[in-house]
Amino acid sequence: MIDYLEQLFDRIPPLVTYLVLGFSAFLENVVPPIPGDTVVILGAYLVSIDRLSFWGVYLSTTLGSLAGFMTMYFIGRYLGRPFIYKKKSRARIFKESRIRKAETWFGKWGLWVIFANRFLSGTRSVISLAAGLFHLNALYVMLLAFLSASIWNALIITAGIFVGSNWPLISTIIVRYNQVFLVLLAAVLIIYFIRRRRRQRPDSDFDPDND
Repeated sequence: MIDYLEQLFDRIPPLVTYLVLGFSAFLENVVPPIPGDTVVILGAYLVSIDRLSFWGVYLSTTLGSLAGFMTMYFIGRYLGRPFIYKKKSRARIFKESRIRKAETWFGKWGLWVIFANRFLSGTRSVISLAAGLFHLNALYVMLLAFLSASIWNALIITAGIFVGSNWPLISTIIVRYNQVFLVLLAAVLIIYFIRRRRRQRPDSDFDPDND
């Protein structure tokens, strides 16, 4: 597989490769099943064997991620729920329950959810879409989405360069990281709502008029 990739990218001009990486990063935000992080890791591998430059891969994937995130934001903001649920295929991907979950995150953590979006695999498209549905400030959304993609891509590309030809190992680690992170996040949310309900529950055992 590695030998095949080296031969393939030997025949493709670097500029075309950067465009492909950027477009793949864009699609990963617009079409959730596409594994965008794997594409970034592949770019890192090509940097490690001197086929591409670090900054070329970094900028193309980061700008692609930002463009994809903002595309979903504007879809949510200007087309709204009628567009999302017009087709069953879109409705299956962007379930109302996932939108509500994103709304809960925004209610608890505010715009910082956008900053964390790149670290939440599988929820990035929902977060960007929800940010548009809730009409969050476009400038703040773009800035935080850019910072999130910048930090995440820098970490992945740097790790991929150090690992070199073992780049699939990093992909496996990222998948496991995302699974563990989402489980921990779900646990935190459950604990938060349980404690909130307990605080809101009236103390039925106490009657100030009963001597």
